[in-house]
Amino acid sequence: MWRLRALHRPRILCWGGQTYTFSDPFKSSLSVALNDRAQVEAVSSNGRTPLVWRNAVESGTAVMCNIGIYGKVFRGFYASAFSLLGSATAYPVINSAAFYLDDFPSPVPSGNGKYIKRDYNMSISEFYSQVWWPDLVRLAERYGIRFTGVMIENYGDDTKDDPVRQTDNTQFEYYGGLLLRQNGEIGYHGYNHQPLVLPNTHYGKEYAYVQWPNRKAIVASLQELIAFQKDVLPAATSSVYVPPSNILSQEARKIIGEDVPQIRAIASTYMPSDSSLPYIQEFGVAADGVVEAPRIVSGGMVGDTYMRLAAVSELNMHYVSTHFMHPDDLLDEDRGAKEGWETYRKGLEDYLDWLEQSAPSIRMQTGTECAAAVQRFSGLTVSMETTDTSWDLKLGNLTDQGWLMFRASNGTPGNVRGGSLTKLTGNLYLLKATSATVHIERKTGGAA
Repeated sequence: MWRLRALHRPRILCWGGQTYTFSDPFKSSLSVALNDRAQVEAVSSNGRTPLVWRNAVESGTAVMCNIGIYGKVFRGFYASAFSLLGSATAYPVINSAAFYLDDFPSPVPSGNGKYIKRDYNMSISEFYSQVWWPDLVRLAERYGIRFTGVMIENYGDDTKDDPVRQTDNTQFEYYGGLLLRQNGEIGYHGYNHQPLVLPNTHYGKEYAYVQWPNRKAIVASLQELIAFQKDVLPAATSSVYVPPSNILSQEARKIIGEDVPQIRAIASTYMPSDSSLPYIQEFGVAADGVVEAPRIVSGGMVGDTYMRLAAVSELNMHYVSTHFMHPDDLLDEDRGAKEGWETYRKGLEDYLDWLEQSAPSIRMQTGTECAAAVQRFSGLTVSMETTDTSWDLKLGNLTDQGWLMFRASNGTPGNVRGGSLTKLTGNLYLLKATSATVHIERKTGGAA
């Protein structure tokens, strides 16, 4: 079926009609020649190197993955390749898109940002109220986004003294109220911006943060934030905590589960880091009942880069998109300040256009709703029987509804009982299950 030639650098992966650039490419794929019986699913951008293909082998199907990279960012590609093996494959997914605004609401920095002053001749406060927030509202209305802001009470670094209540409520009430009226949600980020770690965590030269002295101080800081939020925004109902800089020690994570029942979900980060400090998560429910609902991509520069690769991978793996940004990104050159808000916003719009095109049926949700979707996904099990005329699924631990990726590799789906199918692309469907048994009519006579 194929013969080896040499190692090839897969600089670009073409998958499902779309192109995704690898970051920092290296030699990983074998250069091969295939016969006419092979059905190629993904190739390098020049079309010369097949990266995923399948072929009939006796009574079954063999699928070859010639990517040669096995990091977390590629899970979705391998899951999609695995789904090519049978006449049909079904696996649970989350079906959720959540968008976080870190440090929002929070005290607005005073003075002028260098690049905000350059582009708008405004103070930071004027830029937030007259440009940044109105633009976000327009994006929310255009794409159906429901932002989840996560609140910071102050930017001090005192972790030893008893928490002191913020006295200036103006910005919190104003922006928090706008966010709630936009049908968004407000979660928790911190009493201050000091990550929840104890003295046994060492920042070294990576960060200038201050550790918390003990368990009592951590709990008191979170209780103050919760009480403050309820005081200034009594209509807010919160459940999601986002760690500052995605840093959360294992000891502090345990403290949250045991001592802070108001926090029912944590949204840190999904992808591995070169640093040992970030709290890296998987989608699921922890033993203490707290939902792990990580963020995948961030900022406005989600172009044809590693982040876009991660985004498409997770649409295949979990049918989920979780994104975060900061209002003060335009104050930091590393986060797009020099390029300016127009470039940043257009980059975000480009990502949203891509998401809308790639996953038009994905549900736009708040952080809490996304966590609930993760909870339903995490317990769902599926088994399937295939006949000449149907695919019959049995689902375990189904609550009100479940979502599954369904690929019909041999046959075309017809009528469905116990759920409904939405075509995504080719022979790939999103299945909404409303019953523990789902019957899908199988029409033979050709692949979908």
